[in-house]
Amino acid sequence: MSANPEWKQVNDTEFLLGENRIRLIYNKIIYIEVVGEQTDEHARLIRENYARLLVLANGRIKQLVNLNKSGKSSSLCRAVFRELNDESVSEKVAVYGLHPVAKVLASFVIGFQQHRNIRFFTDEKEALKWLMNSEP
Repeated sequence: MSANPEWKQVNDTEFLLGENRIRLIYNKIIYIEVVGEQTDEHARLIRENYARLLVLANGRIKQLVNLNKSGKSSSLCRAVFRELNDESVSEKVAVYGLHPVAKVLASFVIGFQQHRNIRFFTDEKEALKWLMNSEP
């Protein structure tokens, strides 16, 4: 993966950032697929395109984050994900695809202990089911 990924707008609700994908699904869930190493440039592009989708969702949203193919993230990228996971922006965040050891590390990165609205799942189906449930 290149250090400076190209971003491409697929349509009004989907962006590709290198191999990463951000799209709005069900008009209220931002789906983020993280692939490979995440650099400061990824962080900038993720924040920019996330903001565009947030406007389309018209208010607080839910996130579905696929980390099946994720790699190491820069400190700025980790900070951006913490920012996007904030309860004032995201009603719920469902993360799936983490190896058990990576799950423990990720919980510290995103401040899992501080937020009730973030949960880890083994697969997309379980994660989406929790997001679609109105209970936190």
